[in-house]
This record gives sequence, structure tokens and C-alpha cells, in this order.
Amino acid sequence: MPDVARVARQARVQRVQDGEALVRRGGRLPGLCVLTSGALKFALPVPERGERVLGLVSGCGTFSEAAALLRRPSSLDVVALADSALLVLPLAAVESLAAATPRFARNLLELLAGRALELQAELEAGVLQRAPQRLAAYLASLAPAGAAQEPATFELPVSKTLLAAILGIKKETLSRLLRDLVERGVIAVSRRRVTVMDRAKLGETR
Repeated sequence: MPDVARVARQARVQRVQDGEALVRRGGRLPGLCVLTSGALKFALPVPERGERVLGLVSGCGTFSEAAALLRRPSSLDVVALADSALLVLPLAAVESLAAATPRFARNLLELLAGRALELQAELEAGVLQRAPQRLAAYLASLAPAGAAQEPATFELPVSKTLLAAILGIKKETLSRLLRDLVERGVIAVSRRRVTVMDRAKLGETR
């Protein structure tokens, strides 16, 4: 598709070092951003309490699409958790492509709608789910697909300190919840490596 190729030619690569902010709260994103490697966290600065981590993206994916497309200031700090690389698409080029290519426009709308549903689900989880349920749901989302009776092993993408912040609990609480799951035979933990031993029990965590 020539329109897509034209936008791709206008894209630029931006690198962000571990601990460096791509943008701070109130700043402007450089364009529509696609993370191609590394990891980023999204944090809300809290006076006298540091920050509240609200999410992360790792590997490959877009983020903060609404703020970028609406040219609104970022409501969060976007900070690299590792040396990261991004593909930055100029907004004017993205808008021209959406106007000229219905399929791209539809995909973009579906992406934004999906983000809205994800946010709704996160809000519901924060209100309706207890800490053990939030942890179990997070671990289940990381587990590779497989049969219910098969162990599933994966690496936590973030430190336990950051995971506790994402779940809205203290690090000591996270350690206690993980220890409880281990003692019940639901998971096994070795540093950041987690093995889900019983998917059914994990899903039943209350």
C-alpha cells in the first residue's frame, strides 16, 4: 500500500535509556509511538509519596494513542524500565493515512475502543477485586497458553517492587500473597521466574 509506505518513510526511531523519561506529565508526546524493544512504565506523580505506577508496556506495542492523536498533554510520566527503542509516526502523516485508507482508520478506531475497554476492566478490577484476585489475574495473563493441567512457566516483566505498585499493594503484601500461592501448590517462584502449577486453582483465587 503506497500510503502506508509513505508514512513508514516519515517515521523516525527514538531511543530512550533505562530510567529516562520519554515524556513527563504535562508534556507532549513526539507523535504516535510504537515501542519496538524494551519496556516503559506509566506513572502518576504523587506529592510526598513518589509515584503510582498505573501500567506498563514491553516488547512491541503502541501506547498513549488518545493523548497523541488529540495533541493533548500527557497525563502520566512515561519512563523507560530498560534501554528502549520506539518508532515515532508524525501525526499529520497518520491522519492523512486514516483519511485515505478506510481499513487503517477502522483498525485505529478498534485500537482506541479496545483501550477504553481495557481501562474499564482495570477500574472494575480495582474496585471489585481484592489484592489476591488482582495478583492471580495478572499472573494468569502472563502464563503461556496450554492445557489446564500443564505447568506454565514465564518471567515476570518487571521487578516485584514495580509489580506491587502496579497492583496497588505494598511489596510486603505481594511477598505474602506469592508465598501463600506457593504454599498452596498453585505456583512455584524462583526470582522472576514463575511457574503456574495449577491454572484452575489460580483462577479460583479469592
